[in-house]
Amino acid sequence: RLLLGAAFALGGGAGLYLAARQRLREHSAAELPAGRLQLTLYQYKTCPFCSKVRAFLDYHGLPYEIVEVNPIMRKEIKFSSYRKVPILLANAGSPLQLNDSSVIISAIKTYLVSKRNSLEEIVSFYPPMKTVTEQGKEVFEYGNKYWLMLDEKETKRVYPVKELRVEEMKWRKWADDWLVHLISPNVYRTPREALASFDYIVREGKFGTVEGFFAKYMGAVAMFFVSKRLKKRHHLQDDVREDLYEAVNEWVKAIGKHRLFMGGNQPNLADLAVYGVLRVMEGLEAFDDMMVHTKIQPWYQRMEEVIQRAEA
Repeated sequence: RLLLGAAFALGGGAGLYLAARQRLREHSAAELPAGRLQLTLYQYKTCPFCSKVRAFLDYHGLPYEIVEVNPIMRKEIKFSSYRKVPILLANAGSPLQLNDSSVIISAIKTYLVSKRNSLEEIVSFYPPMKTVTEQGKEVFEYGNKYWLMLDEKETKRVYPVKELRVEEMKWRKWADDWLVHLISPNVYRTPREALASFDYIVREGKFGTVEGFFAKYMGAVAMFFVSKRLKKRHHLQDDVREDLYEAVNEWVKAIGKHRLFMGGNQPNLADLAVYGVLRVMEGLEAFDDMMVHTKIQPWYQRMEEVIQRAEA
């Protein structure tokens, strides 16, 4: 449990554990711009899915509190039957719980654009659905999670050209279904990298002294071997760096030479998702190698700048 808990902090649940069924507690919410709605994000700082949500909230200038969850005991989220992070609580006198990073982003974005519906009603558009994995295990997925629930007029305002919406949804899904699965095999690629990754996890996460010691050294060994199984499961190349390089170059190619971001002059939800996933590797060897051996750096720096301006 100790090793897996630590691994989840950076792996972000990338195929390592099952989704749990959630019953949403849904209540009406005040308007975000009015400042009466309190947002609290339960997270692991080094989780790519949590990083996606932070990138979204920061870019849109939404104030929020962070509760760092201990990845082993997870006492901070004992109130929830949903045992994964991120969890976002929206509180305007009574709480509304939003789960799954893509659902959180789609629901809040819909609410920012459309004032026709309460946040409670918007969240009901993303129902959990039971599915079965290739391994025959039951998991719960959220329907419609890449859609913004807008009327025709609102849709045209956000997506003047129909293809822009299709493109954004495609690459948001790509970030969840492919890019995130490249993180663990790359940051745990060698024993040295695995140790550096767990040093980062323990330093940035919420661990006790004893927990941190065992997580760093035993976790590094365990995840080095787990990363090899992940490599096989996702059919990665012998050198997993090559898959990472190909993925980010594919992303840059999709943006093209005539756009600053996939969203044009400003990031869209796909930009924020990809940036959020990649950001968790900052300070690690895999990140430095990616910057040197791919064409991602100009776009990544633009993303850093625009989010820093929004935060300021």
